[in-house]
Amino acid sequence: MNDYIKIFPEYEDVFYDEITLHKKYFLPLASVNLKYLHPERDEWLHFVSVKEIYDGRVGAHTGVYHTTYTQEDTLAFDVVDGKYRFDADWRYFSGHRFIPPDEYQVAYTNQEIEYNMNEVMYQLKKSYYQKYGELYKGDFKRPALKVDDVRRLMRLRTLKPEDLRGDEISGQLVARHQQKIGGVFAALAPFANGVGLFHALSLLPRKDGKVFEFIGTMEGDDFQHTAPDDISLFYSPELKKAVIGLW
Repeated sequence: MNDYIKIFPEYEDVFYDEITLHKKYFLPLASVNLKYLHPERDEWLHFVSVKEIYDGRVGAHTGVYHTTYTQEDTLAFDVVDGKYRFDADWRYFSGHRFIPPDEYQVAYTNQEIEYNMNEVMYQLKKSYYQKYGELYKGDFKRPALKVDDVRRLMRLRTLKPEDLRGDEISGQLVARHQQKIGGVFAALAPFANGVGLFHALSLLPRKDGKVFEFIGTMEGDDFQHTAPDDISLFYSPELKKAVIGLW
C-alpha cells in the first residue's frame, strides 16, 4: 500500500511550483497513485484541504476571483507532472494572517485564530503520524482550548505528539477508522461504500456536459482543527484538472 498511498505528503511532492504560496493556504493530506484503483494508470493525485476554514463557505466573499471550477467550497488545480497548481488568483483566500508566538496580546479575529489553529493542529497530527505510524484516533477533549480568544492557539502550540498518546479512544472511533480504506479514505473508487456512492451519483459536472471522475472521499477531522465533514476529489484526465470539494 505504501507504494500507492502516502499520508501527510510533503508540499514539494504535491505542488508543482510557487511552493511558498501553496504552503500558505493549503494542507496536503494524502496522495494516491491511480494504479491502486486502476493498474493501467500510473498517475498521482492528491487530497488537500485549506487552512482558513472557520465559519461559512471558503471563497464565499471573493467571488470576483472564482474560476470555472474554483467556486465556494470547491478548489480546482491544474495537474502538471503529477503535481498541483492552484487555478485561481491567490486573493480567492482571505483569512490568512500568521500569528507570531510573541503577539498573543493582539486582538485577532476568530477566523485568523482558526487559520493558525488549523496549521498547528495539522503539524501536531503529522508529527503524531510520523512518530507512531498511525493517524491520531483520540477524542481530543481539551476544555482549555475552548476559550474565545487567542489563548487557545497558545495552548495548542504547547502540545506534543506524546501528549495525545493517552487520549481516550471511543469504540465508535475505532470502528470508524477500521472501515477506512488504506487507513485514511472513507471511500475510494471503485471500492465506493455508501459515502462514495453518494458522491459518485452526484458527479461534479464539467462545462462541456461531461462529468469529472470520482476518485474518493476522506474526513478532514483526521488532519485539522476545524474541518469539512468530507473532502472529495474529482479528476478529469482530459482536462488535466483535479477538483476538491469541501463538503
